[in-house]
Formats: sequence, C-alpha cells, structure tokens
Amino acid sequence: MVCRISISSYLCTKSTINHTLMDIGTVIKERRALLGISQQDLSDYSGVGISTVKDLERGVGNPSLQTLQKILDVVGMEMVLQVKQTVK
Repeated sequence: MVCRISISSYLCTKSTINHTLMDIGTVIKERRALLGISQQDLSDYSGVGISTVKDLERGVGNPSLQTLQKILDVVGMEMVLQVKQTVK
C-alpha cells in the first residue's frame, strides 16, 4: 500500500495497514496541533465521532476512506491513493 498526504510531503510505504494508519494518525495529530484545534473540535467540524478521532491518532481502529477524507478536509490536507507498480 502506498499513501501520500500531500500537504506535508509525507510519504509512507509500509507492509501492513496498521503501520500506515499509525503514520497517518501521527501526521493528522501534528497538523491538528499546528492548527491549534482539539480532538473535540476536529470531531465536531468533521462530523466524525470523538472516539474515532482518538483511535485514528493512536493508530488503532479501521476508519473508512470516507472517514479519513472528512478529517483531512478539516485540517486542510488531501489523500492521494496510488496503485503500486509491479515489475514483470
């Protein structure tokens, strides 16, 4: 899985989704702190439950792409999914 959150030029390539979610959660947490908004604010603005926000920032849970998009919209980030190229 390859994921990129372009606002911070953060690129992650991990073998498991759990590690990737931990990385994404860290980036979201840092961005939220930079903006000076609380987890509750992020929850309220995005319409995502507070427990989901907390779980995401801790790298646990299994958020949908739609949920991630709602959160990223609030913090001014975007998600770009790419298909990994295979060598034949």
